[in-house]
Amino acid sequence: MPQLSDPIQLKSFTLPNRLVMAPMVTGLAEDHQPSEAQLAWYRDHARAGVGLVVVESTAVAADAIIMPRLLGAWDDAQVPGLARLAAAVKAEGVPVVVQLVHGGGRAVREDPAVPRLSASPVAVLPGPAPRAMTEAEIQAVIAAFAAAARRAVAAGFDGVEVHAAHYYLLSQFLSPRTNQRTDRWGGSLENRARFALETVKAVREAVGPDKLVLCRMHAVEHVEGGLTPEACAWLAQALEAAGVDLLDASGIGTSSVGDWEGQPFLNTSSVPPKGTPGGGYVPFAARLRKAVGIPVITVGKLAEPGLAAGVVARGDADLVALGRPLIADVQAARKLLEGRDAEVDACRECLACFASIRKGPVRCSVNRELRA
Repeated sequence: MPQLSDPIQLKSFTLPNRLVMAPMVTGLAEDHQPSEAQLAWYRDHARAGVGLVVVESTAVAADAIIMPRLLGAWDDAQVPGLARLAAAVKAEGVPVVVQLVHGGGRAVREDPAVPRLSASPVAVLPGPAPRAMTEAEIQAVIAAFAAAARRAVAAGFDGVEVHAAHYYLLSQFLSPRTNQRTDRWGGSLENRARFALETVKAVREAVGPDKLVLCRMHAVEHVEGGLTPEACAWLAQALEAAGVDLLDASGIGTSSVGDWEGQPFLNTSSVPPKGTPGGGYVPFAARLRKAVGIPVITVGKLAEPGLAAGVVARGDADLVALGRPLIADVQAARKLLEGRDAEVDACRECLACFASIRKGPVRCSVNRELRA
């Protein structure tokens, strides 16, 4: 029976345990480059016991950012800063990958008149609906992911994670709720998945066979008209065939339809509803794990006593990712590995962290060092 503290081998990389630092935007970047505070943030978490660090969302293009203070990997001039970040984590003996993202219809725009790009003109933020991408624009984004991946491995990262979840661009193409196309990029599940799969293939070619390629995808979407669990299982198999080494199974916890000047927009969140028991995504991640032959990460309020260890022991997932628990308590991973679950400073689910990163550095009502 596997234990949370057991190492796991991924290609030539040995993860010292089954806990993963989930990709969490910190708002600490400066001019889309790692700041000294950001280097310390990742160094401290690597030192505190996680077995794998997935560095926060990093944009593949200047018009792809999902938060104003986001890391970037769209220019060779950004490689030295990324190299400092990779080195800071690896110095603690922990493998590190960086998540690559394109915001699509959820990308930041200082000028609302500048159109966002997406699968179809379906708004996923308050504001003007995005514009449907052309074939040439789709191909350009695939190339941008590949180029960013090359920069990441040149900077010393052990691999990359392709972000195909949370209703950012690739997810917008995957979901029938936001993809209304009738060309080869829309319609059937196979067509809707084409963008994500072609991106993964391009990234795999860019980084080579020896580096890690992860993909963050949905194990479940609580979205009316979104992906079904059966579609998610099919996608997991297709991503494995495309060259993914490790699936990072997240989900959409809540969704609603908002209104902006008479125009509806789809509002989604990866955060499970406040007050619900931890581990709500686990049964869906377990379904993916049964569908594929590669390891699966699960996430979702798993620092509650006994949850993370139980997931691994039962074989529901191979690894457990921690997000907000690591913001509330930097030492949460160490405490879980040592069986001191009850000592973890629990996240209050106030979402101060989510609110803060839109304007500046991450804040937390639990972590004294991060209080405003």
